[in-house]
Amino acid sequence: MEKTKILLVDDHQIVIDGLRSILESEEQFEICGEANNGKDALQIARVLSPDIIVMDIDMPVMNGMVAAQEFKQKYKAIKVIILSLHYEKSIIQHLVKLGVEGYLLKNSSKDEVVNAVQTVKNGKKYFSTDVTMVLAQPNEIIIPDKPQHGNVLLSLLTDREIEVLKQIAEGFSNKEIAKKMFLSPRTIDTHRQNIMKKLNVNKVVGLIKFAIKNGLA
Repeated sequence: MEKTKILLVDDHQIVIDGLRSILESEEQFEICGEANNGKDALQIARVLSPDIIVMDIDMPVMNGMVAAQEFKQKYKAIKVIILSLHYEKSIIQHLVKLGVEGYLLKNSSKDEVVNAVQTVKNGKKYFSTDVTMVLAQPNEIIIPDKPQHGNVLLSLLTDREIEVLKQIAEGFSNKEIAKKMFLSPRTIDTHRQNIMKKLNVNKVVGLIKFAIKNGLA
């Protein structure tokens, strides 16, 4: 029996080790590789051609949302399962639109992880019960403040900060944004810190969620 090749992608080695232990206990699965960020995952996938990728969202260098988009554009045959702590509706909806085949929360049981991979292997999609319930909830209502952007928090940002936020949400690094905007990387980092402070978020995934919700990504 030909085994299903799986690539594990997470910036926490303990998570990768746990997933490896769970999935390798099943004869039909083979862990063909692992990566700690989306950029490395894309490079490894090009060489190893995995059947399925189990991937986190919040990672350095290239986050899982940007990586998922790249996979769906460049490697259409590879199926993507997201395994994350994040269950915000806007993030899940965005990933569903990108075409990911599965979405699990990190509190999922061993049996559910195996079931999800098996289901996706068989050509179907798998979303955990909690994720399905989040998607079934009514959309959040944003109270308009600034007509051109429509959000009170967004009105706190300068036009340049909004442009930086757009670039961050697209997955560009400080160096890449600086080059595009003809600014120094240090200036971009200052803008990034100011944006996080104004929006009261402390991780890039929070900025991405905000950008998606407000039509900036």
